[in-house]
Amino acid sequence: MLGLLKFLIFYWMTNNSHERLAVFRSDSGITLSFGSNTYFIESSDPFHNIAIKSLKQDDYIPFYIEIAKREGLGPEFRDTLLREIEDFNEEDLE
Repeated sequence: MLGLLKFLIFYWMTNNSHERLAVFRSDSGITLSFGSNTYFIESSDPFHNIAIKSLKQDDYIPFYIEIAKREGLGPEFRDTLLREIEDFNEEDLE
């Protein structure tokens, strides 16, 4: 299931391929830049620990999820993923 989730997130990212993610780390936190938007993750933010681990593993998917959440796309993004999973599962049954 995790592989499918990564595929769906990759699909979402490629549909927004004109926008690129940039990640900058400093002592005070992590800055994310995506398209024309910039987000700062303070070192006291609970997501900061996830961000540090993600950077160490070269896994940028959590950053896209965090950006979607901060842009208020959480429910929309979740619903899209669930529809894609449902469609994918239906294709497997055929």
